[in-house]
Amino acid sequence: MRVLAVAAGGLVGGLGWLSGALAQDIQVEDAWARASIGRVTNSAAYFTVENGRSQSDRLISVDSQAAERSELHNHVMEDDVARMVEVEAIDIPAGGAVALEPGGLHVMLIGLAEPLQPGDKVPLTLHFEQAESLDIEAEVRALGARDPHGEHTHDQDHGHEHEHEKDAGHGQGHDH
Repeated sequence: MRVLAVAAGGLVGGLGWLSGALAQDIQVEDAWARASIGRVTNSAAYFTVENGRSQSDRLISVDSQAAERSELHNHVMEDDVARMVEVEAIDIPAGGAVALEPGGLHVMLIGLAEPLQPGDKVPLTLHFEQAESLDIEAEVRALGARDPHGEHTHDQDHGHEHEHEKDAGHGQGHDH
């Protein structure tokens, strides 16, 4: 049904309208964030980005009023030690999806404005290299809650080292 509506709109509104509609075919599902604990002023947000477009895109940054700053991160194994590294962007393949989830890619919320309690909503603005920015809300879930895929979440600071290394994609970290 949607394909018919887009196609009909393209015939009525011209090709410019059709390409604009297709350019925004980025969707986000299962957005959630970890509840904060004690005096910890950081948290993490997770979600799945689906790209229904015929060309790849990149998530290049995330903003949130809930934190002083937000960074794109990934967990990497180096010398049998799991570490978090900041990544420059996250590739979203054409017609594909990328899951930001515990133990992998995620958004670090650094310097929380106030503690995050289960049931709260965290506003996030996702910025893409090509698609327009997208405003979403992530529901705050308690520590130890199950993520949308039935996995237990990990503790607040993941029990790993946190180093600010930049990575150009979602592969291995590099010193800068």
